[in-house]
Amino acid sequence: MPNYLIRVQLPDRPGALGAVASRIGSVGGDVVSIDILQRDNGVVVDELGVGLAGDHLLGLLRDEILEVDGVAIETLRPVDGPLPDRHAELLDIATELFVQVSPDALLDRLAARVRHSLVADFAAIIDADTTRVAATHGDAPSDDELRAMALWAVAPLSPPVRADESGSSVDQSPGVAAAEMVRAGVVLVVGRAAPVFRARERQWIAIMAELADHGWRELA
Repeated sequence: MPNYLIRVQLPDRPGALGAVASRIGSVGGDVVSIDILQRDNGVVVDELGVGLAGDHLLGLLRDEILEVDGVAIETLRPVDGPLPDRHAELLDIATELFVQVSPDALLDRLAARVRHSLVADFAAIIDADTTRVAATHGDAPSDDELRAMALWAVAPLSPPVRADESGSSVDQSPGVAAAEMVRAGVVLVVGRAAPVFRARERQWIAIMAELADHGWRELA
């Protein structure tokens, strides 16, 4: 059975999520997990883990969800393997961080696991004092861009930007999340073109950084 993560925006009103789940069920889909990623200004962003009887039903599934009044699909992504269990994954990553044998190994593992868990384009660790890139995983931008993102995380007076193909500045802040690790003196920077990072995902990144920071203190 193919698995998908479906991120939807829906009105923050009773019955809206139930209506979406009912539409998914009408095409033989099974809602396995629900993550509330953000609630703001009368709109909720939920990510649904859905098992579907076959890929041929994907178009029909999308049409059925959009039949619910006020609902928009933000992203629909296939999942390779089982659907993620965020609570179990959090414990697994925390355990893995605390068995590392050196500060460098811990930082490298943090970047790798955060990138994989969030299906991010990249995750990097930047030294807050020297702006040295200590670890990177994935398709990361240039070191200069990473340093700018790290500086923004420490003193977010303005969002990080980069130049597009025309040379114009492009606001990257919706696709960039960062968390400072005060004890280690580094900044964790995570980037993803789509979907944008929502409040709960940013909180999750901050929790991972805080756990790693405690682990770093024990190793330093």
